[in-house]
Amino acid sequence: MKTEKLREWATPMTIGAFVLTAATGIMLFFKIELGSVKLVHEWLSWLLVIGTITHLIANWRASVRYLSKPLGKVILISFLLLTCVSFLPLNVEGHNSGHPLKRISDTLIQTSLQEVAQVANHTPEEATDILQSKGIAIDGQDQTISEIATRNRTSPLLVLDAIF
Repeated sequence: MKTEKLREWATPMTIGAFVLTAATGIMLFFKIELGSVKLVHEWLSWLLVIGTITHLIANWRASVRYLSKPLGKVILISFLLLTCVSFLPLNVEGHNSGHPLKRISDTLIQTSLQEVAQVANHTPEEATDILQSKGIAIDGQDQTISEIATRNRTSPLLVLDAIF
């Protein structure tokens, strides 16, 4: 394919895909997950990758010229370093890692049925009855949700879902 033909669609595709990826990325950053925003961001951002690679090929000489200058090198190296740093598990002191809902469910899974029942606004007896009515066997209210799930060969989240 000729370079000029490549430029005809590579540049608008790169710009359009950038707008889409930037808009959905900003929405995700601010936890605005309307409609299919997350799905669109994850899958259609590949269009940005394809457009950028194609744009780079179509404008190879100009790209090499930019990157041969000191400022171009500094910017490129900076982004390469940022990319590498993003792969590292950074545990900032005082910052809990993971999504808050995951941390909550992980905590509940390791908590006794008696305590989880209270959180779910049930008496321990009500929670026991609810689980037994769904075919989930319980040895005692002091069992953790994890232990109940293991005994019944099911997911702890399904046990929690039944209680809540």
